[in-house]
Formats: sequence, C-alpha cells, structure tokens
Amino acid sequence: MRAKQEQLDGLHEGRLADRLMSIAESRSVRALGVACCSAITELTGSPTVGLYLLDGLEPALVYSRYVADGLLDNYKAGFWKHDPVLDCIMTRGCAVDGETVIGPQHWRHSPTFEMLHEWGFAYNMGGPLWCGQKIIGVLFTATTQTGAPYTPRARLRMEMLCRAGSLALTNMLNAGEIETHRSPSCHPGAAGTLSASLPPRSADVAIRVCRGQTNKEIAREMGISDQTVKEHVANLCRRFGVHNRTELAACLLSAQQ
Repeated sequence: MRAKQEQLDGLHEGRLADRLMSIAESRSVRALGVACCSAITELTGSPTVGLYLLDGLEPALVYSRYVADGLLDNYKAGFWKHDPVLDCIMTRGCAVDGETVIGPQHWRHSPTFEMLHEWGFAYNMGGPLWCGQKIIGVLFTATTQTGAPYTPRARLRMEMLCRAGSLALTNMLNAGEIETHRSPSCHPGAAGTLSASLPPRSADVAIRVCRGQTNKEIAREMGISDQTVKEHVANLCRRFGVHNRTELAACLLSAQQ
C-alpha cells in the first residue's frame, strides 16, 4: 500500500500542473467539484470529494462525489462542530489530514476515525478555500486504503489544489456567479454560541477579546502565557478573515447587536 502511495505521490509535475490549471479555470461550483475530483483521484488514488462553502461557521455542502449519503448526513447533523480537521483548517489556514492532527497513536480510537470507518474510509484530508484573506470554503477527501496514511507530499499537493480552487471561487465571486455567505459573528454575552463553534480555549480568548481585555489580562485570567494568547488571537483573526484584534472584536460583536 505504501509503495502504491509513493508511486501516486510521484505524479508527473506536468500532469499536476494541468490539473491545477483545470481547477483554476472552473467557472461554476459543479465544474470546480469535477476538476477537484479528477485531480484528487490522481493525487491520492481515491476519487472521494466533498466541497463545502461556509455559511457562517457551518460548512454547507455544494458538491460531493463518491461519498455515502449517510456520512454526509452525519456531518451535517452536527459532527462538523467537533471535527478536528475542520477546526485545524480554519485556525491554521492550511491543508491537514486527520491522522496527523489527532496523532497516529490516537487516530484509530478517535470519533473521526470511527465515523469514517463506518462508511468504509481509513483516512481523511482537507484544505481551505480562500477569497483574499478570508476562508470561504473547505475541500475534503478521504481514502479507503488502510495502512496508507496521507504523506507530507500529499498534503502539500492538496494545498496546491486548494489554492487553485481558491482562485476559481474568487473569480466566480467577482463575476457574481456565486454569493458569499454571511460572516461568522457573536457578541460578548454569546458564550454558548462561541463554545459551540470554537475549541474551548479559543472560545474563551474570543469572549475576552470582545470584552476589550488585553493579552496580559487574558493570559492572567486563563493561566496561560502572553505568547499563547497572541497565537490564539492570530488564529482567530485568520479564521474570521480579519487583520487585527480590533477588527476581530468588531466582527465578533457586529451581527447580533
């Protein structure tokens, strides 16, 4: 299995470039999904694709291929709120795979693996779709190849696919062919909303940012370092598509006032 994965990872650069061009030139969501499916099949040997656009914090499915309806239903019903891959994509802004995020020693005992395994998959991977500085969508794939986790090269090429997909989506938005979804937001008293949509530590930091507390005040209250607070704030800015803590607070406060 690993030898096959290495062979697939050795995909000729010219063919990969052609696939990336096909993705970037997509002029509809369906065409984008089809192009991503074709590229991911060559990249990983699995044709599975789930293309989501963000509706607030919730990923709204706009295209899928070779994914059981039951798995999609489970994800939509609420698993996305606790998906460590989605959370990592949104906070780090890069392509990741489930086993790496959770850890190889814990992967097969995780809720993510159990859900995937129920529908015949062994590993999953995803990456962000951007418009400017804001993540507006997520591209997922999964493989049935047991014993063949995604490699660093596979993650790198997934990142390249997502960049090409980001260009296509940006062009569609500029042409008015698709509409942006509402921005995620909350208010300082909306601890329940934040807790439901963010990891606990990130939610605590977000609430305190809304209150106007400084990094030092947040660090003291939470018992963490100033640097850790800075990292949380930077991740939150990336997740909500803003440039600094002032814009972050305004974004968090605006919609539910």
